[in-house]
Amino acid sequence: MRVLIASGGSGGHIFPAVSLAKELKKDNVEIIFVASRRRLDRNIVQNEDYKKIFLSANPMPYKFSWRFVIFLAKLAIDSICALYILLRFRPDVVVGFGGYTAGAILLLAATAGIKTVIHEQNIVPGRTNRFLERFVDSVAISFPETKKYFRNKNVVFTGNPLREESLREYRSEAFNSLGLERDKMTILVMGGSQGASSLNDLVSRSISLLPLEKKENIQLVHITGPKEPDKIQKRYNENGIHSKVLTFIRDINEAYSVSDLAISRSGAAAIFELAAFKTPMVLIPYPDRKNNQRFNARFFAEKNAAVYIDEKNTGIEELRDLITELVDNPAKRKTLSENAGRLSIIDGASRLKEVVLS
Repeated sequence: MRVLIASGGSGGHIFPAVSLAKELKKDNVEIIFVASRRRLDRNIVQNEDYKKIFLSANPMPYKFSWRFVIFLAKLAIDSICALYILLRFRPDVVVGFGGYTAGAILLLAATAGIKTVIHEQNIVPGRTNRFLERFVDSVAISFPETKKYFRNKNVVFTGNPLREESLREYRSEAFNSLGLERDKMTILVMGGSQGASSLNDLVSRSISLLPLEKKENIQLVHITGPKEPDKIQKRYNENGIHSKVLTFIRDINEAYSVSDLAISRSGAAAIFELAAFKTPMVLIPYPDRKNNQRFNARFFAEKNAAVYIDEKNTGIEELRDLITELVDNPAKRKTLSENAGRLSIIDGASRLKEVVLS
């Protein structure tokens, strides 16, 4: 059996796609993986042992402008490439995970009569999957509540496919590899797969305002993305805060294993992996109103599985006070932890594999 997986543009799309690929390979399925040419995509899939093809990253503009003309030109080129890929590899099934990279290939595959599946990671579907759902054979979803957004007759709740390696508990060894102290409370800060300058700045400044006795009893693992790691590390050093600042961490389970509290964007991959570790969360979704992360954060907050923060309406003193409250309130953290664990689906990749194989 040959399966083509189309995904790319963000870790939220790529990580579950890679998880599915690994699960399918257990059944000796041949994989062709199509991603975007972004550095992030290449970094994530570079060590995977299947055929990889990279197309342009060309998201559709929200408003008509000269950029829309460029979009159409690139779309025409990528559609030709997509047609060639389908004719060259003749997959039995094509699976898309949303985003521009999946759009042309899924539409062409469905038109050609190839079996097609899309997977939606977020609680509110993105534009690509909203468009494609009327053409594909099956729709898989991460949140049961997502079903109401689709009219497709074959909507299946699988959960979000999680990376097996990200779920391995690694606490004892991780303290050493990350250079952390075992007797301090560890806070994990994540700005998403591409980092987030505004979140990096907000969190680091807020933590720097903590009173001295609090600073002495906490430590941080802060994943900044490619921008400004030196600036954030310097800020922590100047304020006497023990920290490990990283641009990217391949073995994310190390960070999850040592974390007592996480402050994070609310992409589906991150929040479901944190939920699997029962990590108390403060979720600060990407502030763009066109981004669907805020709906994920609200859902977890409504289940009392996370604290939801609106970045645009939150000052550094307010976040400092919230962090102080959570550091001082183990009962609150325990409640968040237990409720997050109840939302965790750790076999999402296996469930999605069964949809694809069927």
